[in-house]
Formats: sequence, structure tokens, C-alpha cells
Amino acid sequence: MSIDLSPGQLVKSLDGTNIWAAACGNPSKPAVVFVHGFACTADAFEKQYTDPTMLENLYIIRYDVRGCGRSDGPLKGEAYFSERQAEDFKAVIDAFKVTKPFVATWSLGGIVPPDVIAKYGPDSLSGHIMMGSFPHRNMHSEVVHPVILSLIPGLMSEDIGMFARTLPDFVLSCVAPSFKLPYDVYTKWLGGAAPREPIVRQSMLGRKQDEAAVMTIAGRFPYIAIQGEVDQHLVPPKLEKWMKDHLGQSEFHLLPGVGHAPFYEAPDKTNGLVLDFVKRYSA
Repeated sequence: MSIDLSPGQLVKSLDGTNIWAAACGNPSKPAVVFVHGFACTADAFEKQYTDPTMLENLYIIRYDVRGCGRSDGPLKGEAYFSERQAEDFKAVIDAFKVTKPFVATWSLGGIVPPDVIAKYGPDSLSGHIMMGSFPHRNMHSEVVHPVILSLIPGLMSEDIGMFARTLPDFVLSCVAPSFKLPYDVYTKWLGGAAPREPIVRQSMLGRKQDEAAVMTIAGRFPYIAIQGEVDQHLVPPKLEKWMKDHLGQSEFHLLPGVGHAPFYEAPDKTNGLVLDFVKRYSA
């Protein structure tokens, strides 16, 4: 018995780890690589990779980061270091013959672009689209929300019972408190997180990062934050202020009534902002 990996494929990273990836849309248009957050899968971006306007105007690449979904989950902490994350990204874009893509990230996925820039240089990416995300690992403590902080011990726990009790709260914290998450999506997001060993979760959440390379180009590298007003993982005013203080070419869009997953809760608005940003910085 095996899992149907279609429509994607397994791409072998430099250390031999298999990374699941898929591409759709128009290969002649700008490429955008979608990187999901902690303990989930690229299926979270369904409302992007099935949207006709997005497919007409973008080449959409998505992948399950190592330790998640259909990708391998090595059981050594060093397998999740920054360099391995960058190599995974490079293996994926090489598989689809793409150079200098835009990257659209959710939550913890936001720390992948700094890894890529650190290893492959300042011209390896065209811009960072942050959808409930943040610019690098070490500034996270300045913008993190108390709700997700309260859940992290349970998410990292080796106690199966504690993890099982925490996981539903974690999934529901990914949308606004008033948002009705469909049951099939709820169970799919649960399933994306449930199967992995504690060392995988611990290594993903606890890994270190050197932000020096990405901050060196902070004055000229394009950023856009598409941020939910009632995000329970990030504090919007703190993120907006940090961006104004540290990023020279950035914009911040606050979506009223939206939580941590603007791409899912407000796809039309999110997709429009993504398309506009890519159009402006592809010229």
C-alpha cells in the first residue's frame, strides 16, 4: 500500500531527503513558491493554486517542507538546520526550471527565505510575500501573540496525550475565532501535523537562524505583509512597526476580521494583493 502523490512529485534534496513538490499555472509567467508553516502541508494553499486568475498570471510552485506532509521527516535535529532548508528550496525550483522566484510564506514558513538568501545570495529571490508570516526567526519574539506562545509547550511535548490535547487548539488558532473552519479542512489540517515524531516538531520550532544576509539587503528587498487583524499567532501592530523600522521597501495590509490564515479566510483579497505585488516587482 502506498500514498498517491499526484499531482506532485518527489524531488531529492542535496542530503538525499525526498521533498514533495507540485507546480501549476503558466510557466511563462512569474514564479511564486508557496511555503507553508509549522506542522501542516502545501494543501493549505488550495484557494491559491485552484484560482483561475492566479493560474493564468503566475507559475505556482508549492512543496511540503521537510518533516511535513508527503516529504521525508529525518529524525536528527541537524537535518532541519537553515542550510538544509535552503537546499530543499533550491532543489524544488531547479526541478521546475525556475530562477529568482517570488516566495509566499505562511507563519513559520517565513524563515525559509532568509535561509535561501544566506546560502544562495541576495539575487536568489525576487520578493517575500508574507501571509500571516514574518521576516526572520530572531525577530519573532518581538511580534509573537500570547495564544500561540501558550500552545508551543504542548506542540513540542513528547507526551502523546498532551500533544493530542494541544493540536486541535493549534489548528483552530490558525483562523479568526469567529471563522467557521469546515470540518473536512479541520481534519485535513489536523492530519498534516499528527503523524510526526516529537524530534521533528522540536527541530522545526527550535532551529536557529542567522539573519545577517537577509538584513544586509533589507533596504532594497521587496516585502509585503498580508496580515489578519485578529491573528492569534502574531500581533499586527508590532509587526507593522518592526517592518517600518527595519525594512526599506515594504508594505503592510491589514485585513479586518481575519485571523492567521488570510490566504484561506480572505482568498480574494489575498490573491489580489499577491498578483498586484508580483506585477509591480516583475517589471
